[in-house]
Amino acid sequence: MSAVNVELCPETGICSIIRKDAGKADLMPDEVQTLRKANGDAAQIRAVLSESGTTFAASLSDQELREIAGALR
Repeated sequence: MSAVNVELCPETGICSIIRKDAGKADLMPDEVQTLRKANGDAAQIRAVLSESGTTFAASLSDQELREIAGALR
């Protein structure tokens, strides 16, 4: 089971990405779209998440970043 939980609000398009031991990032709909366009590229996903929290983004493994992208497809 993944340590990362991705919650996407169907009404607003706002996304919360939560990792129990490292905090959380909230993304606006345009950031979610950018993640979707990243096609699983961990560096691009990390760059988008860094805009919401550099410490949070740095704490995620490449595998977790790909899981986040997969959850948003």
